[in-house]
Amino acid sequence: MSLESLTFGEFVVLVIVVIEVIIVLVTLFSLIFLRRRAITREERYDQARRELSDAMPDMGGTPEQSVAAMAKARSVVDRLGHEHSRRLLTELAEFVSIENAEPLAELFVATGLVDASIASAKARPWGRLRVVREARALNDPADLLRGLVKDEGADVRISAFEAMCALGRADEALVSLREIARDGRLARMRAVDSLASTEPLPLRQLINLAEHEEADLRLMTVGALGRAGARAAIDTIVGAITDEDVEVRIEALRALKELEDSSALRACLEALKDEFWEVRSVAVGTCAKLGGPGAAADIARMLDDPAEWVRHNASLALGKCGPAGMSALREAAARGNENASSALAEHRLTAEGS
Repeated sequence: MSLESLTFGEFVVLVIVVIEVIIVLVTLFSLIFLRRRAITREERYDQARRELSDAMPDMGGTPEQSVAAMAKARSVVDRLGHEHSRRLLTELAEFVSIENAEPLAELFVATGLVDASIASAKARPWGRLRVVREARALNDPADLLRGLVKDEGADVRISAFEAMCALGRADEALVSLREIARDGRLARMRAVDSLASTEPLPLRQLINLAEHEEADLRLMTVGALGRAGARAAIDTIVGAITDEDVEVRIEALRALKELEDSSALRACLEALKDEFWEVRSVAVGTCAKLGGPGAAADIARMLDDPAEWVRHNASLALGKCGPAGMSALREAAARGNENASSALAEHRLTAEGS
């Protein structure tokens, strides 16, 4: 078949088919090229990771070793380029202690990567989040967290707060606590967890904040003091049992349960008379933890509480009060208290299982 024998319509179809074949071939070769390029890039990245990991021990060695290792590390960073170098140094720093990350932070500054980090701190939220990660891993070489902790973005703000707490700079991070308190329950929980695990704990500042006019802020500080095991703040936490806000009172009872300080028992027993059943429900568990057998009689009275959940938790708490609690449960079960009967059955199953 020759081209002369083709009609105009057949010729057009043939041209279209040829063009489509060419497009498919070009696309296929382009994908192969891009895939090969990506594989090569990752291989170079992995090679750089190995070389930099090998150089890290010597970077903190003798002056001679340190100079040679730093020169080797700089050549690795220069070969990778800024973007991949930032990623590599951050990843390596995340797997070492803050002290051992110092040479990496010096390298980060010496190779000019810190300038890119400073520029990213003014970029879009995802860029600022990346800066927070770098700062946390490398001990904040450009001191950017001080500004990011006051960022207008809630995600950036709480991430910077967590980073500063992880670096032992919680006292500086507290400037954003008021804003974080308004960012929702999840942000508040993250902040409390970060504060509770930070060293050193900004004890005096937290005690002062526990008297703040905003209930959410009092809630966070009381929770942080309790989870941090701050026994020096026991008076502050006990005082929060009578706070005007229900959630603060509940958080104070939970904090005292974690502290296990029996000196707070009297205040916790008073909480059994709280007008809100949510408070009484938490109080029975705290009283059982702090008072043991000595609190059994007070907790047993809660088996007749108007709120079912309080009665249920009281029965469970009595099971943890030793013989006195078990005796109270048996008496209540004999009177037909369903919660007491359930607690006894659970106790028997647990005992048999052990």
